Amino acid sequence: MIVVSVFFAARLFRLISLYAINIFFSDQWEFRDATLFQKHSLWQMFDWQHGPHRQGLGALFERMVDPLSGWNSRTESFIVGGVVVAAAICTLYLKRRLFGPFSVSDVVIPAILFTPAQWETLFVTPNFAHGPFPLLLLVLYCLAWTAGKSTVRYPLVLFVNFVTIYTGFGFFLGVLTPILLALDYWTSTPQARLPRKYFVAAVLLALASLGSFFLGYRFNADLDCFSLRPQSPASYLAFISLMFANFFSIRGAEAFPLTAGAAIGLAMLVALTIATWHLLRRQAHNLQNAGSKTQLITLALIGYTLLFCVNTAYGRLCGGLGTALASRYAIYLEPAVLGLYFVLLGLRNASARKLLLTAFLMAVVGASFHGDRWGMAYFRGVKQRWKTCYLQTEDIQQCDKVVGFPIYTHPPERTHLQEKLQFLKETRQNLYLQSR
Repeated sequence: MIVVSVFFAARLFRLISLYAINIFFSDQWEFRDATLFQKHSLWQMFDWQHGPHRQGLGALFERMVDPLSGWNSRTESFIVGGVVVAAAICTLYLKRRLFGPFSVSDVVIPAILFTPAQWETLFVTPNFAHGPFPLLLLVLYCLAWTAGKSTVRYPLVLFVNFVTIYTGFGFFLGVLTPILLALDYWTSTPQARLPRKYFVAAVLLALASLGSFFLGYRFNADLDCFSLRPQSPASYLAFISLMFANFFSIRGAEAFPLTAGAAIGLAMLVALTIATWHLLRRQAHNLQNAGSKTQLITLALIGYTLLFCVNTAYGRLCGGLGTALASRYAIYLEPAVLGLYFVLLGLRNASARKLLLTAFLMAVVGASFHGDRWGMAYFRGVKQRWKTCYLQTEDIQQCDKVVGFPIYTHPPERTHLQEKLQFLKETRQNLYLQSR
């Protein structure tokens, strides 16, 4: 398992080495107001809203590590890869705690966590809060549920839940936690169940954490075409189907990707139903709750991804079905794929388990060997050419025209782009460092 994990991780870092360029790109010019271009307290960085989410631990971590490299975007991409490695290590540990010693099928874990499908998260517009830290925090949240003592388990669950709510799209975990606490209470044996007053206090704290997120919150759909008026349910289902298909390297918006993605999404719903059924069955038969934590964790993993997919489809469908193929969504689909794997591991029928695990292993590992090299090379070229042009001319509009792609799609005056570039020049940071 170590050899396989090292192989997949090394391949991920090789992609970063090939395609990461040292220049801020797109939203990085705006959300770094919290940590670089403006002066703010630690709480203001943590609470900083960018688009529909807050920066949370991602901003604090960024402020701690990025100055060490002179805000080198290329170095940051490697650090993002390191966060993904940490999430993979924690996931392997989670699997061992839930199911025991490693087996051959566990190679799917590094294949999932180190998939090249998430390339945009790694080196196009890296943001610790948008993808890497929500993934790591979600796995830590699942590990918190496995703690043996309730005096340790519930404070850990509530703490990780709070910081995850504020970190990128980890917000959706805050929706699930009160539900998971209720299911845990309802399905536990009387001997293992929390006293009622502590259970009520835990649920109230979880709800308060979720409610606190909205203090001072500004609604921002982040797309000019967005409307609160819903579109057809079939359109949303098609969007979500393409998100799942794209994760498994089934690309395009034609009939086959839509059908394959719908089948994958249906498998996720079946897995969610199976986990819920097993959880409720334990309660109905008053069984010991040793396996209930596995079901709760599965619900957290799959439920989180499905909430993210539904929200993304609602917010992004107006941009067209092609928007569903964005690489930055891949890292948010990883939890559901892991949850599906855990459900397959728990199947009691040995023949069915072996057959389905083999098919799952082939699909995941096969997909992990396909990456959008054209897209990776395209954005590497855009960033490198823009950087070269600006260092020669210091003319934003001219470089946007020369490259054929703006360094940031919003008007420069909105983000004070010229002032920020001048600041980087004066402090010799980012693109003014002697690195590519």
